[in-house]
Amino acid sequence: MDKDREELLEELRSYYSTAALNGFDMAAMDLYALDDMDDEELEELAEELGL
Repeated sequence: MDKDREELLEELRSYYSTAALNGFDMAAMDLYALDDMDDEELEELAEELGL
């Protein structure tokens, strides 16, 4: 994946924020976990979510 860390974090934060605001409370917890992930974990998560 050729996106840098900040771009991935921005996309993933947007994804999880939208989910949390639409009633998926667990997404808010996942949102905070993003900061603890390394680059490889972020790329894998983004790929799994189709981002």
